[in-house]
Amino acid sequence: MTTKKTFRKHRADKIDQKEEDDLIKLRLNYFLLAIFIIFVTVAARLFFLQITEGAENRKKSETNRMRQVRIQPQRGKIYDVKGRMLAGVKYSFDIYLNMENAVDFEKNLRGFLSIIDETESNIRTRLAIGKKQPRYLPVLLKRDIDWITISRLEANLYKFPGIFVDISYTRSYPNGIIAPHLIGYLGEVSEEDLKSNKYPRVRTGDMVGKYGLEEFYNSSLSGEPGDKKLEVNARGRLISLLSKNNPVPGDDVYLTIDLDLQKAAEEALFDKVGAVVALDPTNGNIRAMASNPGFNPEIFIKGISSKEWKELNDPKTHPLQNKAIQGTYATGSTFKPVLSFAGFNEGLINDKTSVFCNGSFDFGKRTYRCWKEGGHGHTDFYKSLVESCDVYYYNLGLRLGVDRIGKYANFFGLGEKTGIDLASESEGVMPSSQWKKKKFKVKWYEGETISYSIGQGYSLATPLQIANFYAAIANHGTIYKPNYIYKIISKDGKLLEERTKGKIIKKIDIPQKIFVNVVNALTGVVNDEKGTGKNARLPDVLVAGKTGTAQVYSQKKRKETEGVPWHLKDHAWFASFAPANKPEIVVVALIEHGGGGGANAAPVAKQVLERWFQLQKPLPEALPERNT
Repeated sequence: MTTKKTFRKHRADKIDQKEEDDLIKLRLNYFLLAIFIIFVTVAARLFFLQITEGAENRKKSETNRMRQVRIQPQRGKIYDVKGRMLAGVKYSFDIYLNMENAVDFEKNLRGFLSIIDETESNIRTRLAIGKKQPRYLPVLLKRDIDWITISRLEANLYKFPGIFVDISYTRSYPNGIIAPHLIGYLGEVSEEDLKSNKYPRVRTGDMVGKYGLEEFYNSSLSGEPGDKKLEVNARGRLISLLSKNNPVPGDDVYLTIDLDLQKAAEEALFDKVGAVVALDPTNGNIRAMASNPGFNPEIFIKGISSKEWKELNDPKTHPLQNKAIQGTYATGSTFKPVLSFAGFNEGLINDKTSVFCNGSFDFGKRTYRCWKEGGHGHTDFYKSLVESCDVYYYNLGLRLGVDRIGKYANFFGLGEKTGIDLASESEGVMPSSQWKKKKFKVKWYEGETISYSIGQGYSLATPLQIANFYAAIANHGTIYKPNYIYKIISKDGKLLEERTKGKIIKKIDIPQKIFVNVVNALTGVVNDEKGTGKNARLPDVLVAGKTGTAQVYSQKKRKETEGVPWHLKDHAWFASFAPANKPEIVVVALIEHGGGGGANAAPVAKQVLERWFQLQKPLPEALPERNT
């Protein structure tokens, strides 16, 4: 019995052992199958990575190991005609974020903002722009930070992986902010600029010329960027410099502007809204171009605030507008020489042609008044310009007719762009019967010719156009293209361009004796006792010129307005050249809502003329040393 029980137990043990062995074998098979599947998966992945996408992954590996950094070129400098620097360059320390190495940047953003003193919206805008570019390209977060910010950032840099500071160049103004409307400013290239290909060889974050000559001559000033390849570790830290291609600096530009004369023009406009243009009538070179109010071009480099942008777009004073080339104004009596040339050349007047002025001129049912209440009495040509008699030109204008007036205005370049190398120049308007019919679908009325005759009505011109007109009077009939470039020189000293002669646009076919008559009368405007421009008289130099007062609103509307607020006052003009017998400088002043031209614009022009002739005087010789 015992033996039988022992046998059964032995048999059961044997069966249990077999089941256990089978279970172990099954588990082993599953394990081997899993190993096989893992092996096949790894092999397949390796095949995919090394064979199928091998080239692409090798490229990514190199990118992770190497970082390509763009090197901004040094922008060309801008000098005045005597070699004094108007716009130079200085180092700019800029903050960048390398997106590939950024860790928890969003989490630490507020701490970062407190260090660099920047708004969250500005940084998020930068990040949004950066997300549109390849991740290996760094994102510019803030430009031109100061030393205090740099030190604070460096002390906390461990908190912001991916953040680094790099050096570029920005503008400096060693002689102060001079001629900002002419020189212009730099701004960061926009997405629209990149899409339009307006600025070749640039990318997001680059600074380009946005206004003035900085924009027009951007290709010369900007140079060509370089690059360097850096070896970095997994955290983006620099290991070594692998290669470097140096950037090509921009060309230096020398202007025809004289720094001292420019300062005089800006000082003369100090508390006024308007423009001053001074140019050489022998070649069209601009010696000064001022527009007021001005602006500080440096605010565009760091990023302009909404408050600053609002101030620059003041609807009354328009600080961003270059009033010398973009502002268009009724010309007032500065237009009267156009009718003088037309009247002489068409045989309608001579030196002795006289008109009686009693202070008004009746035409149809309307009375047109002369500026002088009571009138000028018997008025010949000389007196008509010297005392600026409106009635004389009402009569002459009706005899000429609108189309002949417009033709002679166009002869002198009025109502058309001068072609100066600046963007956004205004054309102005010198109307004709066809012009009005095309624009308004109605005919021209003779009453409108009367207003046109004294520079009112539809006629509009820029201060630069008036300056070019008076330059043509001064040089007896040559229209030059206004120019402000003296020469352009490369960084290695090579002369790339030099403009020693003016570019003639056209010559006016009017007899010289007519020019002599007009110049003689314009000289009387300043130097005759009854001349309207005597406030521009100089003691040692004979100045010729013409005052102008351009109505902004009708006399009736102004009389109904108590106290005549600033925006209802007339614009004040004064156009001049000197010396009258051998002109070397033309100066035009326009004061918005300045009132009478003789009282308010002539003194401004006088300040500029005085400074010009002071600058032309030879420096005194050094006194001989005394023997002791």
